[in-house]
Amino acid sequence: MQSRVADTADVLATLLQSSPDAVVAVNADGLIVLASEAIRTLFGFDPDEVVGLPIETLVPEEARALHERHRRKFSESGQARPMGLGLELTGRRRDGSVFPIDVSLAPFSTGGEQFAGAFVRDATDRRRQEARLHAINEITQRLLAGEPTATTLELVACRARGLVDASLGWVVVPSGKEDLVVSASDGEGAESIIGLEISSDGSIAKRAMTEGESIIVDDLSTEMTVPGEMKALGLGPCLFCPLGVEGRILGALVVARPRGAPSFSANDTALVEVFANAAMVALTLGEARVELEQLHATAERERIGRDLHDTVIQQLFALGMGLQSIERLTSGSVAGRIDRVVDGLDEVIREIRETIFLLERPAMADWGLRSAVTAVVAAAAEHLGFTPRVGFQGPVDSVTSELLEPNVIAVLTEVLSNVARHAAASSVEVVIAAEDNMLLVSVADDGVGPPRGRTAGNGLRNIAERARALSGSVSITARSPSGTLVEWCVPITP
Repeated sequence: MQSRVADTADVLATLLQSSPDAVVAVNADGLIVLASEAIRTLFGFDPDEVVGLPIETLVPEEARALHERHRRKFSESGQARPMGLGLELTGRRRDGSVFPIDVSLAPFSTGGEQFAGAFVRDATDRRRQEARLHAINEITQRLLAGEPTATTLELVACRARGLVDASLGWVVVPSGKEDLVVSASDGEGAESIIGLEISSDGSIAKRAMTEGESIIVDDLSTEMTVPGEMKALGLGPCLFCPLGVEGRILGALVVARPRGAPSFSANDTALVEVFANAAMVALTLGEARVELEQLHATAERERIGRDLHDTVIQQLFALGMGLQSIERLTSGSVAGRIDRVVDGLDEVIREIRETIFLLERPAMADWGLRSAVTAVVAAAAEHLGFTPRVGFQGPVDSVTSELLEPNVIAVLTEVLSNVARHAAASSVEVVIAAEDNMLLVSVADDGVGPPRGRTAGNGLRNIAERARALSGSVSITARSPSGTLVEWCVPITP
């Protein structure tokens, strides 16, 4: 029996010393009476060195008084349980540094004395994993709530920096040209690199994006291809992680520490890579949500367009035809008034059709020839003293080529400039029409009329030359009772 007890004691002693968790036994006075070998790895103390010292030696100074009160309370009515439920516990190493820990407590007695056993584990990895999950959830919630991608990328840089104790984090994306640009950043000196353009030639971020693998740089200041603005921040260790999922690369997520700080470990790299992949999934979900909303909006626009076409326009047609039938039974001023009302109805129908066209093609409201023409007219309004009326007929955006659009804008700008300088007009009507493979720019004013004979300016000559260069034509005629009509017409496709 004594032999078996001795063997069991040896097994327990071996188990105690080989445990990766630090095991510490504390008496009723709070003094350490036993410490396992793992205390050397976790706290930097030799096991024999801490025997006889207060357990608060392993606690950060600012938390020692609170820890002592909790220890005394536990010794009075202690039960085996995790320590500090709901709290983020920290331990203090021999060098004074602090790190997160998990502690389990177990009271026991031997030889008539009361003791408490503490099982201590480094909680750094667990806390990092929790922080990563929290950050991913936060990013996903913001994206699904409609937050713009640019704002979310700033949050990605912020959370990635916090995961690995980096001083600066940033996201690099293609600039739309062949180079890269810093689209989001967070940390010390973040403002100085926002919008910074980075050449793709020799770029570490570009290499990480192309190879699809993370790259660790020990000292960023020694890299020749790094922009001077980044070198000026005093950065040392740097981790470049591709930001992509399923073969789609959005850019690169970069985190950096100050010069002289420890380099990024394999665990750091794996943590950032998993976070980057999850963040990219969240970004993709956000984009899918936006696309779905756009589809719903497009469907609603199409429904409104159909209702306008099938009901409102048909009703207006019917009203117009009814008025025309009445007009034949009248004469004089009444007939003239009815005729003007019918013309007004025709104009309303044209405007509704233009609205239907924009509803069916919402993206064209913000780019293309329509947007450019609207901008030119708005600029001309300041010189004219009033806003010209603008109308579009046909698919002017979809049929206008990159070669044709600058010519249209130049012609319209020149004609409106002439009206502002010479016509003394009180109204101007601009019409851009695309039909029968021809694009027409029509500008009509109620001013003094076209000039007689040759003029000293080159404006009209320039628009005529543009028309000839595109195998088109231009006409300038007088309107009745006053004003000028300029019609510039060119083929859509040569």
